[in-house]
Amino acid sequence: MDAFGGVIFARALTVGLRRGLFESVARRPLTVQELSGETGLSREGVKLLADACVAGGYLEYRKGKYSAGAEAKKWLVKSSETYLGDLIFYFDSLNRRLGGLEYSLEHGKPREPYYASFTDGDWGTYVRGMANLAHLLLPDVIKKIRLPSSGGRILDLGGSHALYSLECCRRFQGCTAVVMDFAPALRWAASMHEGGLGDGVSLFAQDFLTSPLPAGQDAVFLFNILHGLDEETNRSLIERASATLRHRGSLYILDQMTGNRRRSLLSQFIPLMVGLNLMNEIGGSAHSVQQIRGWCAEAATFRVMPLRFPGVTLIEATDWRNGVNSP
Repeated sequence: MDAFGGVIFARALTVGLRRGLFESVARRPLTVQELSGETGLSREGVKLLADACVAGGYLEYRKGKYSAGAEAKKWLVKSSETYLGDLIFYFDSLNRRLGGLEYSLEHGKPREPYYASFTDGDWGTYVRGMANLAHLLLPDVIKKIRLPSSGGRILDLGGSHALYSLECCRRFQGCTAVVMDFAPALRWAASMHEGGLGDGVSLFAQDFLTSPLPAGQDAVFLFNILHGLDEETNRSLIERASATLRHRGSLYILDQMTGNRRRSLLSQFIPLMVGLNLMNEIGGSAHSVQQIRGWCAEAATFRVMPLRFPGVTLIEATDWRNGVNSP
């Protein structure tokens, strides 16, 4: 079933989203004929698709009509605060590139990184998908971020959609943030926020792996970054990021981490799937909490905070002893 049904159902969900299936049945129950008219799919095709979504727990079928189930209303209808449709569209783009997985596993990296062939539309799919995921994680993550009472300065590396920085600037008076990422990602981020980013958040289009990092930070965010990089690059990035911190500044690392066998099988499974995908996308991998602890060896305090989302962990590393930070 993992090799057969899961792959096909993932595509079926994507088609349903793209054709407006879930939006249609969320407005009112519909017959097969009505669904065919609203989605533009054949009567036979839309019946197969809708019945599969009933079996998958997303739709309900009563008295000849289909309606949205609780799962569809929560995850697949745009008006929901927990909408993940854009993330599913991003997953669909990953699936299309998985034809190269065997090559990537053999060589430890793909023929070319994913972004080398990205169109502007691909960047939009990526940024919107990551924003969906951030909305899901944000309430849990933001409660664990600590900043000075005066607000503090944040450097958000690879922050694309800027949601974590924006929320910190809303919650901590006087907080400012710089989001550093590729220019195409930041263009989409700017277009997502119709009211603007406000005075607290600025976007800086640079490759943070090669460009100088601004000093004097109270916090540096590395959210969903380490899994895309190899061990040597991660060591260097963490060293460079920690050197930007003020006295008692914190480095926050959010990622899908392996090695915690005390957690659920799902929590163990998801980071490994992320690792396989990232090796195929960019030559990345899945890293363990123990590995990251080693990369943060100069931090006197290393706080590990598992989140409610399976497989995702937040780390705070502070009190750096590398001699760079000063009061």
